[in-house]
Amino acid sequence: MGCALLIMPVASPTRAANLADINAALADMRALSGQFVQSTPGGETMQGDFFLALPDRFRFIYTQGGHSVVTLRGNWLVVQEFQGAEANRYPVSATPLRLLVDGRAPRIRPSQLESITEKGGSIEVALRDPKGDIPGRLVLIFDSETLALQGWRLLDIQQQRSTVWLHNVIRHERLPEDYFRIDESIAEAEDE
Repeated sequence: MGCALLIMPVASPTRAANLADINAALADMRALSGQFVQSTPGGETMQGDFFLALPDRFRFIYTQGGHSVVTLRGNWLVVQEFQGAEANRYPVSATPLRLLVDGRAPRIRPSQLESITEKGGSIEVALRDPKGDIPGRLVLIFDSETLALQGWRLLDIQQQRSTVWLHNVIRHERLPEDYFRIDESIAEAEDE
């Protein structure tokens, strides 16, 4: 009786990402652009274009589901109903975004880390303010192989959850400053 040797390929185990890996991925993520899809607490789906220049700037321009422009520049989160409209300013320090964007190189401190969990092809990094001063929670979602940022979930002070998924992401050496300029020209013209 013959003996057959069956050789099965064995997948090499992937090394679980740790905080150092995540921080290295964030440090490497200086300037990005692309599209996003956002689901709101009310179940709406909105989408548009985004520009990200870490450590302290991003802009979301909504093209479907609304026409708002949301810009983070320095210490302020600025929300406009549309480009050129009056700007409503909110301190970043009062939002969970401060956990990631505080004007310095993006870095997650061990005290902010709630968990790192691998789910399917993604790694979820849950963050909370260790002092409890910043309400809410931020969960960053990375590709488990490349550690590219795929999106995030934000739980705000009212326990409302928004999820953002990024796609068609392009890396840049740098993005022009004009991409993050707050334009209130229409609102100013109406005041005259």
